[in-house]
Amino acid sequence: MTAVGSRGPLTGKRIMVTRAKSQVQELVDKIERLGGGAYAFPLLKMIPPADKTKLDEAISELPSYDWVIFTSVNGVRFFLERMEQVGVGFAAFAGKIAAVGPKTAQALTKHGLSVAVIPSDYVAEGLLASLHEQLQPGQRVLLPRADIARKALPAELKELGLAVTEVDAYQTVIDGSRAPEAAQQLQEGRIDVILFTSSSTVTHFIQAMAPFVSPGWLDQVRIACIGPITAETARKNGLAVDVVASEYTVDGLLEALLENLGGN
Repeated sequence: MTAVGSRGPLTGKRIMVTRAKSQVQELVDKIERLGGGAYAFPLLKMIPPADKTKLDEAISELPSYDWVIFTSVNGVRFFLERMEQVGVGFAAFAGKIAAVGPKTAQALTKHGLSVAVIPSDYVAEGLLASLHEQLQPGQRVLLPRADIARKALPAELKELGLAVTEVDAYQTVIDGSRAPEAAQQLQEGRIDVILFTSSSTVTHFIQAMAPFVSPGWLDQVRIACIGPITAETARKNGLAVDVVASEYTVDGLLEALLENLGGN
């Protein structure tokens, strides 16, 4: 665990960060800049899909899609990496590109790709609201996503009469190697807050911690979630949620946590 910072609004607080290994450092750095102590407990690993047949087929047909919708930075990274591996250039994006959230959009624009739609709300429902007037029945939509992605977006797009193709751009697998150490941190009262940045971090946390659960083990720990969907998953898994961000980003999560701590 990193040392607790000497000054800042999170001074004296020790915060467990449950993100993918590739993403955890960003949040750790932000916590430390606010004076807090961060304990990185990376629960997820992103790997290429075991079967790339559908992904490769979608890439080969990319010019035929009216829309390509990316819902995460990881989706962008793995999809563009696979395009490079199979020798398909970015000019194959003949239709429009939409992205959920500014970070996802930034991951595209840094490669010179133009993003037509970025919703003000950082969830699939917000994207649908932003896209609604531009979508026409019969248009072809490609969704390169995680193997565990929610089904709300493709279902609603299909209801609007669009031809939707979902492909697994990457797989999310559990990494519970640090679970015994993380459990000890919690059991010894060294953690004040656990941050959850997605529903999958919640479910993998529950799985990884199953052997170590004891009555009241999280009674003194605040649970902070990046948005209502993640919070709902936490509650379904028996966690008492204290903080839910209103802006569904890492910065929004930290802002909501600071507000919560300020009132206690």
